[in-house]
Amino acid sequence: MSSHTLTPLGGAPAGRTVRVGWDAPLASFFAVAWDEPDDEAAEADHLVFAGAAPYDISDPATVLELVTPYAVIPEGLREELLADRDREGDRFRGRPAADLVGIAALPFARSTRQADAIRAALR
Repeated sequence: MSSHTLTPLGGAPAGRTVRVGWDAPLASFFAVAWDEPDDEAAEADHLVFAGAAPYDISDPATVLELVTPYAVIPEGLREELLADRDREGDRFRGRPAADLVGIAALPFARSTRQADAIRAALR
């Protein structure tokens, strides 16, 4: 799994964290952004949480678009994310829990492409 922590935009709360990357075990790019609360008992405010299902996001432009309102996007990050995917590959197929996770995720697939990729991995 790759993970790139981005610099929050000016004016963001002190506890803002923004990350994008490639999750090889899910074969998906991901984006997360959240604000840590001032109160330790409170939960974090999740601004973005995407790419947490098998084959969910296949294009790094999608995750970069999701975090653009919250962080500075460094030049060349799209290419770096593609290199992460090429280096780490698709490790969803054949994993011990792939059948369980794939079957559970299939009814919630957000696109035909994602559903087809999950079905292919389950064969």
